[in-house]
Amino acid sequence: MTPSEVAAALRQVRGVGDAEVLFAEPKPGEKKVIAYVVPDTATIETLLAETEEEHKQLRKWRKTFDLMQFGKEASAAPMAFNIAGWNSSYTRQPIPPEEMREWVEETVRSIKILRPQEVLEIGCGTGLLLLRIAPSCRRYVGTDFSPAVLKRVREQMSRLDKPLEGVTLLERSADNFEGCIPGSFDTVIVNSVIQYFPGLTYLLLVLEKLVSLVKPGGRIFLGDLRSLPLLEVYALSVELFQAPASMTLGELRGRVRKRIQNQSELLLSPSFFLALQKRLPEISRVEVRPKRGRTDNELTRFRFNAVLSVGAENPAAIAPSWMDWPAAGLAPAMIRQRLEDPKCTSLALRGVPNVRVESELTALRAVGGGEGGMTVGKLRSALQESKTSGVHPTVLFALAEESGFSLDWSCLNSRSDGAFDLLFDRKSTSGAPPFVSWPMPAQVSAELTEHCSNPRRSKLGEALIQALTSFSVENLPQAVRPAEFVLVESLPATFRGQIDLGAHAVPGTVQS
Repeated sequence: MTPSEVAAALRQVRGVGDAEVLFAEPKPGEKKVIAYVVPDTATIETLLAETEEEHKQLRKWRKTFDLMQFGKEASAAPMAFNIAGWNSSYTRQPIPPEEMREWVEETVRSIKILRPQEVLEIGCGTGLLLLRIAPSCRRYVGTDFSPAVLKRVREQMSRLDKPLEGVTLLERSADNFEGCIPGSFDTVIVNSVIQYFPGLTYLLLVLEKLVSLVKPGGRIFLGDLRSLPLLEVYALSVELFQAPASMTLGELRGRVRKRIQNQSELLLSPSFFLALQKRLPEISRVEVRPKRGRTDNELTRFRFNAVLSVGAENPAAIAPSWMDWPAAGLAPAMIRQRLEDPKCTSLALRGVPNVRVESELTALRAVGGGEGGMTVGKLRSALQESKTSGVHPTVLFALAEESGFSLDWSCLNSRSDGAFDLLFDRKSTSGAPPFVSWPMPAQVSAELTEHCSNPRRSKLGEALIQALTSFSVENLPQAVRPAEFVLVESLPATFRGQIDLGAHAVPGTVQS
């Protein structure tokens, strides 16, 4: 069979929109059959609309969380610090306790700024936030779909010196609001939960209901959101860490694409909330901030917090004169000099390089620019010698404190390089951050699907690969069966024998 005949056969498989096949020769005398497949969007969307898959995903997460709480780590956890299940994507080992403790403290600090009194927490888990915030609240309702984690919270509450009489715990899924009265909470917390939602439809169902439950002037805190603009950087970071030194950059590129394709969690862009505001006008204000912390790990580097204000008029927004960081070539000493000027009441900086991911951005350019004989080991050595242009956020916040300024920041501009914006402001007596007109993307599509990932698409992609593999075994001679199926968004016009094996695989190559 010719490549064209094999491709024509593959197009018969349900879910295939188009396909082409290439007979490649990676080495002299070695033939490798590669199939490039464009999924049929209409079929995929139909399958995505089936709600049973969503329920399967939720049941899977619930089983996972329950099992975590039956282990030794959960049983031996210190009071109010049950971090069972918080494992590193890099090492697959538990994230160090000191790093998790900082993560908890910074999250609590961000929420307490909102001055919560009547709180609803969706997905309260083992009580990492509840046990720290509830004592200063009049009422705190915590919900979770895992009976095992709620049992752990109750055990911890029973050991407190002072009972938390205003706390109610409810076993229910995130979309179950039975008994909740509209306008009855001033603060809603959804922290490190949304990534486990099965998709956009479910997320919207939850958010629309939460908006109705918040009092005018109340806030919805959405914490620990995984960043869609930084997905490729994150995938490269993990694969570069795990790869052997002898691996070529071409092989590394394939692993990165495969990790992206197999992404099963829900990721959001900060711009999602600007698009959501158009859909839900009750949202009067959107604030999006990177994660604070001295430690650089996946929790601080690739996640962010969003705060949605509901139903209250905003004060007039500050519209500062933004100074472009890259163009000005700024450094901490220069910033300090400006802040020490008695006439300086504010300093607004735009496009501050994200030093936390600068190394990975450099690596990403190297991986995308072709191999050139470079290996992972050589790339690591080159990265150690490369210079950074950014300043660590911890340094900037310390500089503000020393100079008598408050510092607020934003990643609302949704940049793919993780750059953020800063505003140094003379401390006011209230200590509340000013309402700032932050830089935003030039255009924000109202189509919400453009601002979030689709966790189920990766599963359907895997299913399509499996169907193609089975079809090939049953219907194609062994000599022409594809060894690889590469899912692509489109086929180049010059496909016939001229395709770049690495340039068009989006988002990845899957070995059959």
